[in-house]
Amino acid sequence: MSDTYKDTDFVYVDAEKRCVISLVEFDKNGNPIPKEKEIVATPKNPKAIKRKGARKYYYPWGSYKTMKRIYKLEGKERESENYKTLDDALELSSKEVFWN
Repeated sequence: MSDTYKDTDFVYVDAEKRCVISLVEFDKNGNPIPKEKEIVATPKNPKAIKRKGARKYYYPWGSYKTMKRIYKLEGKERESENYKTLDDALELSSKEVFWN
């Protein structure tokens, strides 16, 4: 991703998907044009439909350098650590005082 965007570029970010949507567009006065999120049905909200008078949601925007730090856009995905189950831990603690 760092090949397509420079740290000084202003971008819209999808926080849930952790990806860049597009570059920020500015109007003739130099103000950023807000980019509205599309409402999509999810398992948490299966009846997601756009109703009259419903609240609008917008993508956050900022410099690419700041957004990649806040939303962790680059880098490898963190895998779950290798935790032992409670039963295994109790068994190991009864056999050995110090264990890895």
